[in-house]
Amino acid sequence: MTFSPKFYFSPGAVSMATHIALEEAGIAYTLEPILIREGQQLTAQYRRVNPLARVPALEIEPGVVLTETPALLTYLAELAPELGLLPTNGLDRARANEWMSLLASAVHVSFITFFRPQRYTSDEGAVQALKVDGKQRFHDMLRHVESRLPAEGFVLGERYSLCDAYLTPFFLWGRHFELPVGDLPRYGRLVSSVLPRPAVRRALEQEGYGHLYRA
Repeated sequence: MTFSPKFYFSPGAVSMATHIALEEAGIAYTLEPILIREGQQLTAQYRRVNPLARVPALEIEPGVVLTETPALLTYLAELAPELGLLPTNGLDRARANEWMSLLASAVHVSFITFFRPQRYTSDEGAVQALKVDGKQRFHDMLRHVESRLPAEGFVLGERYSLCDAYLTPFFLWGRHFELPVGDLPRYGRLVSSVLPRPAVRRALEQEGYGHLYRA
C-alpha cells in the first residue's frame, strides 16, 4: 500500500503557502486539519508531529516529518523540477532564498507579535503593548515588501514562483485585519495575479476561502 503524504495545516494560516505548493506540484496528499482557533496544535497527538505545535508540517513517509515553510516549498519544488516552481541555481536561487527567509524571519514574526503575543510573553501589560506595536510593525513589514516588489510581473521576474505563493497570505492577513493595504499597489497587483491560478484556487477552496479569488 502506497503511503500518501499527510499535510497538517490550519485554514487561513501561513500553511496556505505550502498547500498551494502541493497543488502546484501535483502530488497526491491527504489533508490533516489542525484548527488553531480550537487549540488543536497544542494537543499531545499533534506535538508528536511537530513538538513546536506549529503548522505547516508534512509527513512525507511514516514517521518522517518536514516542517518550516521555506524548507517545504523548496522540497516540493524539487519534486517537480520540470515546473520551475523555484529557481535552481545562481543569483535567482539566492534571491528566492532571500525572500523566503525574509518572510519567515521578519514578516511572519511581526504578525505573530500582535496576533498571538502570548507566544512571547505572559505579562498582560506586555501582551496589550504587543497587540498595538506589533500591528504597526506588521504593516511596516508589508510596506517594506511593497518597496522591494517590481512594478510588473512576479517577485522574481516575469515567471511565477512559490515565493509569490508565500507572499500571498501576508497580504490577505493585512486586508483581513483592515490595515491600509490600498497603499501597497504593487503587492496588491501581485496577489491579484496569484489568486486566479488553478492550484491556488483549489487550495483556497479546500481551506474554505474560495471567496477570496472570486472577490
